[in-house]
Amino acid sequence: MISYDGGRLHVTLTRKTGLTKLARLLEAEAALGMHEEATVVYKCRNGALRQVMPIETLARMVKQEADVIAQLRLERAVKVGM
Repeated sequence: MISYDGGRLHVTLTRKTGLTKLARLLEAEAALGMHEEATVVYKCRNGALRQVMPIETLARMVKQEADVIAQLRLERAVKVGM
């Protein structure tokens, strides 16, 4: 989820976050250059981790994670099909 508050971009990541869509949104935000940094909150069962990072770095990180998940899904589908 992406929200804006006081000129700063806030991104909240959970287990069910749609990473592909989030990656596209962050890449567009980085291209526009309206915000330089984002506050990232990763919520998990044990609590939350908060970090401030550049938009470009966050977009790259989310894109890589989405690619890894897509590759794992493909490998699992091939395994099931064998």
